[in-house]
Amino acid sequence: MSLRMFLSLVHHEWKLKGSWRKLNRSQGFGYGRTIYLAILAIAAVGAASYFAIHGQLKLHQLWGVAIGFPYMLVVMGVLMLRREWENGTFGWWLTLPYSRLSLVGAKFFAAWLRTVVVSCCVYVLISLFAGIIALLVQGYSFEDVWLTMLTGLPLLAIVIGFSPFILSLSLLLATIHYTTLRPISPIFWVVIMGGLSTFYNGFQTFIPNYNVAHQLFSGQPGLWIPNLWAETAGLLISWIVAYLLIRISAYLLERKLSI
Repeated sequence: MSLRMFLSLVHHEWKLKGSWRKLNRSQGFGYGRTIYLAILAIAAVGAASYFAIHGQLKLHQLWGVAIGFPYMLVVMGVLMLRREWENGTFGWWLTLPYSRLSLVGAKFFAAWLRTVVVSCCVYVLISLFAGIIALLVQGYSFEDVWLTMLTGLPLLAIVIGFSPFILSLSLLLATIHYTTLRPISPIFWVVIMGGLSTFYNGFQTFIPNYNVAHQLFSGQPGLWIPNLWAETAGLLISWIVAYLLIRISAYLLERKLSI
């Protein structure tokens, strides 16, 4: 497959949104989801503002929201594949004149691009919110805002850099559900969701002084990248593993599909 054709597939996956069947069953489904997310955002902003007004919030601790990023990536990867079955388009999708690897790879890269965009948007929003707090609440300065922005950069680099591993794992999880290996799907879910709880602290296995959770909620953020070489090696390994997981997903769709 040519690069141009593959990019067309990625663009096609990028612009598709959700399940048509769910939208057709309820016209208010999209509005309900938007309202739900808006309520969560308002609650988060309200809680952060309350603690800031009472002097109980370090601005860099706003990045605590990043703890939920790995779970968001799992949901994103699963939905990228599951919507083909929810929309009843899996037959059309699988009969496209492209290899299974290209089809799954297009979904993977579309999900990764969404991760990059969402991460950048979150970075901008948190930086702006920190600036508003520094401007309106006594006890905060723009030096705190600058520290917050510096804290967020390596954190988002971790999320973006290691997200391919989680996305490929979630695509494999969704793939297994539609193959003859479906009976092990619940076990796979438990293993993955349990493993995500150690996503950040797990870096200590390779970098002993690296504790993201502690640095997010401690009084001072401290050093974020004590060993650049170790992190770079982990990043390369995660991309290689992600490629292997995508190939496994493509193989399962080719040889173990259960319709």
